[in-house]
Amino acid sequence: MKNTFRSLAGRDFRLYFIGQCISLVGTWVQQVAFSWIAYRITGSAFMLGLIAFSGQFPTLVLSPFSGVLADRYSRRNVLVVIQIIQMAVAALLAVLAWQDDISPWVLIAASLVIGLTSAVEMPVRQAFTPDIVHDRAHMANAIALNSVTFNAARLVGPAAAGFILAAFSEAACFAINALSYLATIYTLLVIHPTRVEHDGGRKSIREGMMYVRQFAPARWLLITVIVASFCLSPYLTFMPVYAKDILKGGADTLGILMAASGFGALSAGLYLANRKSVIGLGDKMVAGCFAAGIASAAFAYNHLLWVALALLVISGCATIIIVTSSNILLQTLVLDNLRGRVMALYSMSFIGVLPVGSLVAGGIAHLVGVQPVFLASGVIFAVMGFSLKRKLPLLQREAHPVLREKGLLPK
Repeated sequence: MKNTFRSLAGRDFRLYFIGQCISLVGTWVQQVAFSWIAYRITGSAFMLGLIAFSGQFPTLVLSPFSGVLADRYSRRNVLVVIQIIQMAVAALLAVLAWQDDISPWVLIAASLVIGLTSAVEMPVRQAFTPDIVHDRAHMANAIALNSVTFNAARLVGPAAAGFILAAFSEAACFAINALSYLATIYTLLVIHPTRVEHDGGRKSIREGMMYVRQFAPARWLLITVIVASFCLSPYLTFMPVYAKDILKGGADTLGILMAASGFGALSAGLYLANRKSVIGLGDKMVAGCFAAGIASAAFAYNHLLWVALALLVISGCATIIIVTSSNILLQTLVLDNLRGRVMALYSMSFIGVLPVGSLVAGGIAHLVGVQPVFLASGVIFAVMGFSLKRKLPLLQREAHPVLREKGLLPK
């Protein structure tokens, strides 16, 4: 246990971690309420896809430029401004939901604003971690714990949201999220990040892209994340459909389903946080692709709640193994002066691809139903697993000199 949470020994990362735990629970409470009210108002799988697209598309477009911000300006100041904007959106949604004055277009507009701020936030937040982890030996553990934070919130937030929706209303969920941002803002203001020399300009964007194009391990890590993100989008988009139409449940069922996925993801994050070396993460990613593919294909035509919960645990665990291992390996391999730009490409590959997947999945589901979409995702995951397995020996040969130079390989 001590090894799992070793990066929390540092004051700055510990405070940041606590603030994130509180704020992210609020974010997931809002996310469940957001998707539930959207489906309750529209009754349309396509509208769920469109709303998800509105929130995720900005990341695809803006992430490279956000990476420049991460390397030019104070990362802490950028994060504080973003938290204030997102808190204002949550408060506005709470008021409108309380007045029963939310329309699909309000949800699309709110999703777009959240998406625009998140597009800036993610690369900055990724690059901010090294600024507050002052012992570089704890870097991989801190990155894994960031995943633990996010996925612990995925476990607690949806379950809490199901209870709040059943006992109170969507307005209460939005209000709770608005208040939760205060924790993040406070912790950001009281920590002391390492001073970073910033540079910038258009050349910064090109440098990040050139690094990924020329360094095969980085390129394949991002390709794998793109595939995982595309295949993950049906889970994020169609859970309300499964909860209501296939499993014949309500908001509480939706919360339980999302919490099951969060439990699997949390387990994966804890496993990665407990690892002492990056060696072997490539093999774990291959296994994750196969496990996620099997779980998605089996989930497609299942009508039993307990089976769905088990499959979501497997899927959540496998997906986080893939994307967090990619994050750890990228942050380990990349040059410090390119970290912001490369992690912006990672954010674009993960979050930015989700809107494309959501829109495609929404269109297909509108024509043939949601179940074939999950089956197709399973097949794509399996193909990615086979491709990565074949390429892995070559990628390891190229990555090992970098890891050896940084003292991360046994001599």
